[in-house]
Amino acid sequence: MKRVLRGGRGTLIRVLLVSLLALGAFSAGRLTHSTPGVLDEAEASISQYSNEGATSDLLRRAAIEGMLRASGDRWSSYYGVNEVGAFDQSLAGRYTGVGLWLRAGKGGGVEVASVIGASPAERAGVLAGDSIVTAQGVDVSGSSVPVVSALLRGDADSRVQLTVVRSGDQINFMLPRFNIASNDVTADSLKNGVLVIRINAFTRGVGNEVSEILAKSAHQGGVVLDLRDNPGGLIEEAVAVVGAFVSGGVVVSYERRGQESVVLEAAEGSKEDGSLAVVVNAQSASATEIVAAALQDRNRAVIVGIKTFGKGTVQEPQLLSDGSTIQLSVGRYRTPSGRYLEGAGVQPDVISPSSKSIARAVSIVTSLNTIAGPGGKG
Repeated sequence: MKRVLRGGRGTLIRVLLVSLLALGAFSAGRLTHSTPGVLDEAEASISQYSNEGATSDLLRRAAIEGMLRASGDRWSSYYGVNEVGAFDQSLAGRYTGVGLWLRAGKGGGVEVASVIGASPAERAGVLAGDSIVTAQGVDVSGSSVPVVSALLRGDADSRVQLTVVRSGDQINFMLPRFNIASNDVTADSLKNGVLVIRINAFTRGVGNEVSEILAKSAHQGGVVLDLRDNPGGLIEEAVAVVGAFVSGGVVVSYERRGQESVVLEAAEGSKEDGSLAVVVNAQSASATEIVAAALQDRNRAVIVGIKTFGKGTVQEPQLLSDGSTIQLSVGRYRTPSGRYLEGAGVQPDVISPSSKSIARAVSIVTSLNTIAGPGGKG
């Protein structure tokens, strides 16, 4: 059996909030049992006798994050009560910070997934792939994404110290915070009739924005979809973007342990059939890879650039009773042809260095239009 969900303009494929039922019940962030267990005993002993004076909140967070690490789920995260709202704001594309998207590093710790254009971080020279080692003077080399994100956020016009490691060298930054409205979709109409659409992240509303741009912009020369350095985001927005270029059909599927397969399909009705190229690089990840793989599998687009990051697991929030949340990987995404993306990524049809990939993609869609004629499929 399989469950089919159809997305598209104005339709959201909602991610469920599932209560975590394991290791007893969480009450106001505290693990409780009818009788005290070893975790409660350890917390009480450390709080009472440790020279470092660790707080109960800190110890509980360490216990939860330790369990997540022990699970082997490298993409899992714990968001405290005060961090959940900030995470939701970032998915809406509006927050106060320095302009960085973060992800778990392949070797542990936290690294920069992408840098928002014209942000303090971009102007200072922070790059995607930088590993963060300190923030506000705090050693975060072994910390989680929510912890580092919280340190980078703060009042507008305040400043934050950041140290990263790049190619073995430590680099220090002092970055001003500001109110960020990331404007994650931009478009540029070229003289040859090619429309270049840039998506920085799959935040809320991106799918509708892409559809609106296509509806009001002439693009008889074809479309180039620029997904370089895009760290991903909301699956429903990825499905909606694919649905802007195809009418119906499978975009991606996944199975959660012990449950039926979930298949996400594009909405019916798209009339876009001109030539299309999608540009990716090594920092293109998650929802970005879903878009590229779906359009590639369905022979709808030529993929140009460098093999993508290879993050292909489904994260769902597990809501705890105090309002905090655990993001857990509950399955692996499969492309329309059945490929798994986790650890494999998307291999481009045309290999091109990132600095030249847009020009190469424009040349490809122009050539496809010349071969197929106006309205030819890409």
